[in-house]
Amino acid sequence: MDLQLNASQLALQAAVRDFAATVIAETAQQRSDSSIWDSDLWRTLGERRWPGVVIPRDYGGMGGGALEHAIIVEEMSRVDASLGAALNLLQQTVMAILSFASEAQKAHYLPLLARGESYSITGITEAESGSKMTDMRTSARADNEGWVLNGSKTEVHVPQHVQICLVFAKTPGGISAFLVDTATPGFRIVREREIVGLRGLPMAAVAFEDCRVPAANLLGRDGGAYDVFFKSFDLTRIGNAAKCTGIAAGAMARAIAYAKARRVGDNVVTDFQGIRWQIAELDARIEAGRLLTYRAAQEYDTVGRSTLNSARAKLVASSAAMDASTACLQITGSHGCFAEQPFARFMMDAKISQITGGTIEVLKNTIARELLGKPTAPTQ
Repeated sequence: MDLQLNASQLALQAAVRDFAATVIAETAQQRSDSSIWDSDLWRTLGERRWPGVVIPRDYGGMGGGALEHAIIVEEMSRVDASLGAALNLLQQTVMAILSFASEAQKAHYLPLLARGESYSITGITEAESGSKMTDMRTSARADNEGWVLNGSKTEVHVPQHVQICLVFAKTPGGISAFLVDTATPGFRIVREREIVGLRGLPMAAVAFEDCRVPAANLLGRDGGAYDVFFKSFDLTRIGNAAKCTGIAAGAMARAIAYAKARRVGDNVVTDFQGIRWQIAELDARIEAGRLLTYRAAQEYDTVGRSTLNSARAKLVASSAAMDASTACLQITGSHGCFAEQPFARFMMDAKISQITGGTIEVLKNTIARELLGKPTAPTQ
């Protein structure tokens, strides 16, 4: 397996890294501190078609694959994991529309998303249910004019700035997925929510109160939510692994730059063996996470799924991100403890990334299931 990037991918990597360092980094800390979504910045990303990395060129996108997606997310996350997360989460709606929407819906929504003129959110989690969809209470009933949604979702991103929401709800056939225009009467933002990491991607709770959607906005079949969800599942897990690698690499780069310049007597911080060994081990783990992510992305681009390898990638990368961000704060000492420095942001973004997109416990269960099969009996 060739894990080397080709010339086009290397050029993409260089372009995103340069843009992130010269444009995104300037306001990353402010947007995180104040929990701000910058629509103008998102449109600037859209001018480069980075939000539409996997959207075909016929619909205004880049026409790339999972590997290009991983490259963009990692490079963004080196300076701003919130934007990396935003690019990744968008692909849930993108893949749902590409795979299950009508041609008219594709022609309408995909160019808007690719150009950064709109964003999309996904509504799954509720107050009394998480990733287990069968526990959700949001419902949709059919009538002669379409579907009527009622319920609430507690963890959706930037609903004030989106046009379309991918919503999962209970229907007579099971759990189903719908496209809901946020301008539809009955869609309401309940309250904004404070979150400890990825704060540049603000979160809110929303409600659906007799929110009517056309029959055509049911994606796939009645009860087909899992078909819709798993179409993007491995892709976004690959993106999550790339985001974690970016967090770790970004924290390391900032810490090394400081430690090389910080003098302690006749030495600089990076002269001390204890520091050198920490950096060497973390570098190896970051590269391992990156290569696992590339392997999963290549598998996804070849066969359309990468369950085992994407779980491996996110497990390794998220653990490396947490350990690297913590170590880098320690390496920089009191310098890194001030609010204007990014190290606390790196650390909290890493922590929440061990939870979102598959907790480390879920990832271990996934890997074990792929290797060993399901347990023969419930464990005590």
